[in-house]
Parts: sequence; structure tokens; C-alpha cells
Amino acid sequence: MKRIEDIEKLTPEELEEASRDIRVPEGLADRLKERMLAEEQTAAARQPAAVSRRPAAQFSVAALAIAAAIAAILLVRRPSDPVDSFDDPMLAYAQVEETFQYISQKVSKGVKVVRNAEATASRPESIIEKINGK
Repeated sequence: MKRIEDIEKLTPEELEEASRDIRVPEGLADRLKERMLAEEQTAAARQPAAVSRRPAAQFSVAALAIAAAIAAILLVRRPSDPVDSFDDPMLAYAQVEETFQYISQKVSKGVKVVRNAEATASRPESIIEKINGK
């Protein structure tokens, strides 16, 4: 028996000549066909029965259903006129001012909370410094 290194060094002609000496067992082709058929049957048996063997048909049905749903949504939902628009620019400006005032109050309240938190956070540090005598 040859080593792998020796086989790798052979030329294609030498490989062909060496393969003529190899004897194929009788009935090998029949056994291979039987084995492949058994594998196909086993694979088919493992597939769930509910799954269709026609994925293209399933895909087209799903695509049609999605297209119908989108069309229905677009036909049913009609864009409405904006309700929150102003005819008078002064009323719109007054509304903007009121909104900015509300935001300003909320930000000021948040700043107060942060300042109180900073003051509270510095107290333990001063207590620890007094204890350590610094």
C-alpha cells in the first residue's frame, strides 16, 4: 500500500494506470442505489406532513394576501385635514408661546431637582472629611 505523499506526487497518467489495477466489488452500484433510495425515503418521512411540497405556491398565496391587506388599508384610511391648524397667525404664535412656557417650567423644575441632588451628594463627603480630620 502506498503512502499519501507518494500518491500525491503521481502524474495523472500514473494515477490512471494505477486505477486499472483496482477491482470494483460486484454489486456495488446496486447497493449504492438502494442506499440512496433508502436515504431519500427516510428524509421524506422526517418532513412534517402539514408542510406542502410547493413553496412557490405558498409564497404566491402569501404575497397575494399581503397585497390585498395593504390595498384594503390604503382604501379605508383616507388622509384627513389637520385638526390642529390655525387660521390666525397670532393665535398660532400664542399657542407656541404657551407651549414654550410649559417646557421652560418643566426644565426649571428638573434643574432644581438636580441642584438639590448635588447638594445632598456633597454632604456625605464633608462628613467623611470631618471624621478623617482633613
